[in-house]
Parts: sequence; structure tokens; C-alpha cells
Amino acid sequence: MKIGVKLDVKNVAKKLGRLEETLKKKIESGSLVNEVKRFADGQAKVLRKKVQNSKDAKKVIAFVEQRRKQIEKLAADLPGEVKVVRAYIKTQSKELEKIGNDLLKKAKAGKIDANSIRSAIRAATTKKAAPVRATKKKASKKAAKRK
Repeated sequence: MKIGVKLDVKNVAKKLGRLEETLKKKIESGSLVNEVKRFADGQAKVLRKKVQNSKDAKKVIAFVEQRRKQIEKLAADLPGEVKVVRAYIKTQSKELEKIGNDLLKKAKAGKIDANSIRSAIRAATTKKAAPVRATKKKASKKAAKRK
């Protein structure tokens, strides 16, 4: 198969040489950089217009801004929350230690039963332990549901 185009190697070489020279001149003078900047600015303007006119893009931008604000707020509140959790853990461990110590004393004295355990829990915590009757009612209701 023959191609109908005849290429003159000398002419092609001359054109490539001229193109190379103009490219070098544009690079050295900085005009190529300016042309690239103008082209990029034009493309950026077109893209901005499309994004600004797009309802979906506006929704996405609003969502991202909202989330950013929430994340910044959480990041600011995080050290305070860590302090609160640490304080809570310390108080809980102190209360559990009190319960354990009371139970050990009662175990040594031979006075451990359900009521002594409840009283130890009541003494160590601010919440009242559930009465014996309520616990039995819940257990009987659960047993009835199983049947």
C-alpha cells in the first residue's frame, strides 16, 4: 500500500529547526510561560463559571464547608472532652475501689450476702441500688417471655 504524500526530508528538517529556535526564544524570553498562564487562567475562569452555575456543586461546597466547621469545633473541644472522660474514669475507679474494700471487710467478717452487697454499692455510689422485689419481678417477666 502506497501513501500519496511525499515527504521532503530537507524541508521537514528545516521546519523542525525553525520550531526549535522559536521554542527556545519563547522559553528564554518568558513569553511561553505567559502564554501558558493566560491559557490556564482562561480555563480556570470557564471552570469557575461552570462550578458556580451548577446547583450540585453549590450543594457540595456548602456541605464541605459545614463539615469543615463541625470538624474544627470538634478538634477544639477534644482536649476538654478528654479531661472530662479522665475525671469520670478516676471517680468510677475510686467508687469501685470503695465497693471492693467494703466487700473485702465484710468477707473477712463473714457477713457477705445480697443485702450486704447492695448496701456496699449504695454507700459507694450516688445512685440507689434496685430493691430486691423489682429484680425478682424482672427476672420472672423474662422467664415468662421465654416460655
